[in-house]
Amino acid sequence: MTNKHSIIIVGAGFGGLRAALFIGRKIKKLKLQEKYGVTLIDRNAYHTYTPTLYEIAATSKETADYLDLKQIVTFPIEKIISDLPIRFLHGEITQLDLMNGDIHCLCAAPSSRQEELKFDYLVLALGSEINYFDIKGLKENSFILKGFLDAIKIRDKIWELITSGKEIVRIVIGGGGSTGVELSGELKEWLCEMKEEVKGMKCAAQITIIEGASTVLSVFTPTIIKRAQKRLSKLGIEVVVNETISNVSPGKISLKSGKEISYDVLVWTGGVKAASLVGTLPLKLEKRGRVEVVGEMECLPQSPDLKLYGKIYGIGDAVCFYDPVSGKPIPGVARAAISQANVAAKNIIADIMAKENITRNVKRYVYKPMAYPYVIPIGGKYAIAKIGPFVISGLLGWILKGLVELNYLISIIPFGKALKIWLKGLKIFVKNDRLG
Repeated sequence: MTNKHSIIIVGAGFGGLRAALFIGRKIKKLKLQEKYGVTLIDRNAYHTYTPTLYEIAATSKETADYLDLKQIVTFPIEKIISDLPIRFLHGEITQLDLMNGDIHCLCAAPSSRQEELKFDYLVLALGSEINYFDIKGLKENSFILKGFLDAIKIRDKIWELITSGKEIVRIVIGGGGSTGVELSGELKEWLCEMKEEVKGMKCAAQITIIEGASTVLSVFTPTIIKRAQKRLSKLGIEVVVNETISNVSPGKISLKSGKEISYDVLVWTGGVKAASLVGTLPLKLEKRGRVEVVGEMECLPQSPDLKLYGKIYGIGDAVCFYDPVSGKPIPGVARAAISQANVAAKNIIADIMAKENITRNVKRYVYKPMAYPYVIPIGGKYAIAKIGPFVISGLLGWILKGLVELNYLISIIPFGKALKIWLKGLKIFVKNDRLG
C-alpha cells in the first residue's frame, strides 16, 4: 500500500459503501490495482440495510430467531467487496490529520492494533449519531433505532413485557418523523397480534407519538401527511403534536407544557447529528455541526488560507449541501447519500484517468439535488409511496417497498444471493404484516 496512491473511504453506510464499490470496480476495470489502493474503514464488520430495522423490532421470536433476522438486514463487508481490489479495515478512527494526510485507526480484527494510513483521496462518509438535545434522563431511559442490535433490544423488551403478564403495554415514541411513524405502525400491529396469541385477549397496547412540530412527517407534502394521519388514526395510535420532552425518569415523561406521560418502553427517534469526529476536523462547518460541501462534494477548509492534504470529499449525513434552488439543506436520506457518493467517486476516477493519461478531457461531476422517491410503511401491508408527482398508498405501496429493497440488494451483492436473501426476508415479514 505504501507505494500506491491511496484512496480511503471512512464509513460503510449507504454512501460510503457505494463510493467504495464504484471506485473499486473502476480501478479493476482500468487495471490500475498496482498503482492505486482502495481502503474502506468502518466500526462494524457488516453493512446494515437500515430501512427494515422497524420490522426487525416487531418480529416475534417464534417467527424468526436472532440469526435469521441478522442475515436479512446485515451483510458482511468482506463478502460484498471480495472480488474487488478493496481492503477493508474493521475498526475505529482515532485521529484524522487532514493537514498531513494521516489517518490513525484502531483495528478490531483479527486482533486489536493501531494502524496508520496515508491518503491521497479521502471520502468522509462518517454518518450521524443520536442527538438527545441535552434532555435530562432521555439517553438513560430510552431505546434508539440506529442499528440491528438496537432493533433486537426493542423487540426483546416488548416480548418480555407481554410474556410476563403485562396487560397494557405503553409505548411512547419520541419523534414523529418517518422512523417514528414506521415503527409505531408496525409495533401496534405486532402487539395486537401477540396479545391474541399469548394471552388470548384483545389488543390493549397503547402507542403514543410525541412530536414537536404541528404534525407528524412535517417535512413531507400535505398529501403524504394527510394519508399518514388517517392511517395512524385507524391503527389507534395517539399523536401528540406541538409538544417537546423536557425530562425523562423511569416510567415517566415530562413535557414542556407541564403534562406527564407514563410509559413502559420509550423509543427516541427525535433527531440525529453529525458524527462527533466531524467537529474535530479543520473543515468548514454549518450551524448544526455538519461539513459544508460544494457541488463536486469536495470539503472546504475552515479558512481560505488553510491548506488541506490531497483531495477530501464528504457525503451523507455528516455533510450539509444547500439546494441552490430552495436554499435549504438537503435531507439526510439514503438516496441522497448514494447520489452524492456517485458524484464524489466519479470525480476521483476522473482525476485518476487524467493522471494516467487515459483521457485528456477531464469531466467534473456536480451533485444536483432532486425530489427523491420514497416509501413510508405504516403497519401491516400498507405503505405510502411518492414517485414524482404520483402518490400510491395501501397494498400497492407496500409491494413497491419490497421491490425497492430488492433493487438495493442487487446493487451490492450478486443477483442470485440478493434474491435468496430478499425472499427469506419477505417470508419472515409477511408473517408479521397483516392486510388492512
